[in-house]
Amino acid sequence: MAAGNHWRDNLHSRVVAWLKIIFPLMALAILSTVFLLSRSVDPTKTIPFAKIDLKERARDQRITAPHFSGASEAGDLLTFTADFARPDPDTPNRVVAQNLATEIRLVSGTLITFSSASGTIDEPSDETILEGNVIIKSSTNYTVHTEKLITGMREIRAETAGLVEAVGPVGRFTAGKMLLTTNSDTGVTHLLFTNGVKLVYNPKQTSQIPED
Repeated sequence: MAAGNHWRDNLHSRVVAWLKIIFPLMALAILSTVFLLSRSVDPTKTIPFAKIDLKERARDQRITAPHFSGASEAGDLLTFTADFARPDPDTPNRVVAQNLATEIRLVSGTLITFSSASGTIDEPSDETILEGNVIIKSSTNYTVHTEKLITGMREIRAETAGLVEAVGPVGRFTAGKMLLTTNSDTGVTHLLFTNGVKLVYNPKQTSQIPED
């Protein structure tokens, strides 16, 4: 029995001794492999791809269904909405929007809406530019079509960049420009058509104007 125990003790000692040699060698081999693999990747080649990816992601950033609202000093309410918007890559303080819509609810109760295929919102400059099939509607039964409209964001003001075609209580007409202004003395907001107004008078539409 003593001989058997001695043999087992010797075997155990030899196994332990070999393991003490094998394990460090295995660890060294693994570290060497990791080092060789890491050296095989050229980090300078990955930097341009990372930069391009970041630029693409910045361009693709957009907000779905953005909503901005405020009020003028007189208490008129302004609301701006769009299908989606994204930062202007050339001007960080500006936002480019698709299917932009503006709603102005005057303290008098009159409602005026603007809509366009696209637009630019520049809050620091207090300006919104609507472009492409701009439609202007008022609860006083005016509908105006134009291609570009510049509006305020904190005050009631708007101006077309060119020709407008409109229909209203007096008939159909064209004008070189449309202005939305508020009289500073009375606080009354007006739609003004200037620069060569041409009217096609429609007495039927006039007769349909509701009396106060």
